[in-house]
Amino acid sequence: MHPIDLTRDTSMPVRQKFKFKGVPDAIISPQGKRRSIMNDFKNLKPISVYSTKQAVDDGFLIQVDQKISKEAGIRHPVYLTRSVWDKYVEVPEGMEVYQNQDGRLWDVLFMFAFFARKESSSHLLFKLLIQLPDTGDWEQNEKVMDRSNRLLREVTLKALITARDFDDPSPAIFIMKPFED
Repeated sequence: MHPIDLTRDTSMPVRQKFKFKGVPDAIISPQGKRRSIMNDFKNLKPISVYSTKQAVDDGFLIQVDQKISKEAGIRHPVYLTRSVWDKYVEVPEGMEVYQNQDGRLWDVLFMFAFFARKESSSHLLFKLLIQLPDTGDWEQNEKVMDRSNRLLREVTLKALITARDFDDPSPAIFIMKPFED
């Protein structure tokens, strides 16, 4: 006999093992419980709030000029974490001759926009190629592209599209390393 048929056959003793006595399912549904739990948090105040504006003022986030992001086809404000800016946008020492900050920023924004067009989620991992000197500062989100040219790295970054701030629900894009929040 098929296992599905065991639950349909009321004459089988197995059927009795699945009978539950007590409160009907409708009263103990997760939806009902979720609503009552949320009501418990109505009167709580946040302990601390760190806004996007404060993070920009403190230097933890860098707001990208909207002129550049619009040119890359991005409609919403873009913020980069300080670690992404310092490692992938700032031009490393010795590479100033053939690279500039605007070009490196363009690479990050263009590759984000390219991958974002294919994605419908608010969370996106995207890859881009960056030239960095091989000083032994490799991170877990970087891979060597060509063993003969260790200057070229394939870098994975994370982008989140979420509310701009806790009091401003308009969308904004935050680009960071995959292990950052």
